Amino acid sequence: MKLKALCCLAASFFLVLTPASAVYSQSYNLPDLGAAGGATLSQLEERQLGEQIMSEIRNDPTYLPDPETTEYLNKIGYKLISAGPPNPYSYNFFAVRDPSINAFALPGGFIAIHTGLVTAAGSESELASVMGHEIAHVQQRHIARMLEGQKNNLAWTLGSLLVAILAARAGSGDGAAAAVVGTQAAIAQNYLSFSRDAEREADRVGFNSLVRAGFNPKGMESFFEKLDFNNRAYEGAHAAPAYLRTHPMTVERISEAQNRSRLTKNSSYKDSLDFFLIRARLRVLQSNRFQGWEDAVKYFKNDLKTAKGYAAIADHYGLAVAYLRMNKISEALAEIEKAKSASPVRSNIINKLNSELVFKSSPSQRNRGIQLAKQNFDANPLSQMALLNYADLLYKGKRYKEMTNLLRKQHALSSQTPAYQSILGRAYQALGKKSLSHQAIGEMYALNGQKVAAIQQFQIAQKANDGDFYTMSEIDARLRELRKQVEDDKKYEK
Repeated sequence: MKLKALCCLAASFFLVLTPASAVYSQSYNLPDLGAAGGATLSQLEERQLGEQIMSEIRNDPTYLPDPETTEYLNKIGYKLISAGPPNPYSYNFFAVRDPSINAFALPGGFIAIHTGLVTAAGSESELASVMGHEIAHVQQRHIARMLEGQKNNLAWTLGSLLVAILAARAGSGDGAAAAVVGTQAAIAQNYLSFSRDAEREADRVGFNSLVRAGFNPKGMESFFEKLDFNNRAYEGAHAAPAYLRTHPMTVERISEAQNRSRLTKNSSYKDSLDFFLIRARLRVLQSNRFQGWEDAVKYFKNDLKTAKGYAAIADHYGLAVAYLRMNKISEALAEIEKAKSASPVRSNIINKLNSELVFKSSPSQRNRGIQLAKQNFDANPLSQMALLNYADLLYKGKRYKEMTNLLRKQHALSSQTPAYQSILGRAYQALGKKSLSHQAIGEMYALNGQKVAAIQQFQIAQKANDGDFYTMSEIDARLRELRKQVEDDKKYEK
């Protein structure tokens, strides 16, 4: 019961602490606040709490499990982490389909990036400055401190957020938004001073990581200015979100960002091709409607009139992504080939889409598409994106045995991930190996925290009984383990 309550309280934390207009705050010569909250919530509890929240987020329609975007965000994120202070957390960066300029940190190292943040970023350093700030929230244990300060409001916060969640699931989007914003505004009023301290520390720590990672320090300054311009659109408007009113972008905050960059030697950092490609990709994926994809096509075509270098390559790539969404395969293939021929570097992202489009272009091209996917994976053996694409095309090409062999031998994707178990289960199902298939699907549910569903799958695997002695022994043992975990959970809740 304790963990469930903490889960809801953490939801209120990220709504208050990281609104679109309050990504940064004011001072940077500050003491370390992180350790003070350590006694409230252990790092293990933080991770368990984050996992519980993520199990809900993954079921939300705005969650965007796009391999290209996820791999890129994690690449930038870990570049910042490696340049920052010592850190015990294991981080996961993921995208949320939302046009607003925002990002938020969850307990235990889960960090969400809105698609609108990426499409609005004028440079990779701007994007990295926001990610560095959110990483700092996790590093400095601001969630544990927030929980410590809200002990007396636990029941009230829990009830308010429950209303919001129920309204959202019932389809009342406006009602849900009103409930969440109301909760957020009230908590912000009670804990504004603490929130500002946390933002200051996140600014300081995040900026240091940004610079040490080699990004341009002006990225933070320019993004501040962009947020300031964005916020002014709400001035005097009654419909302005509550978090913009309680966390205004002040002149002092912009000034301090400018002072930091002036006191730091500018780097010669050059934006990567991947940044341009992912920004173009998310301009398309930000919408799940045909009209949105048509609008993206118009944007890319217009931009191509003046775009050069990486920007032009990204426009062709963006057109290919949009045309694929619209099921215009020949047009998409023509655009990705233009992007590929114009690229001065071998691009994992471009080559992945190229192999997919070749495979889709006609039945006679399927083997060639699979071969292109294999070549791309061989060139990027640690890329989950390249692996998943190769495995997916093998599956669609009905080469199931090759698919299972690939999964068993590769090192890009851990067997302790839901994605691995999911695709392994599909392959075994296609091969008619029922016990192995349900075993893998059961592990997928278990890794997602759905233990009851996992038990059901292991029971089906047990009844199928078509595996060898060792497989069936593993299934029996895992089933006993999961049943005990469910019993222990019930005792804990009481």
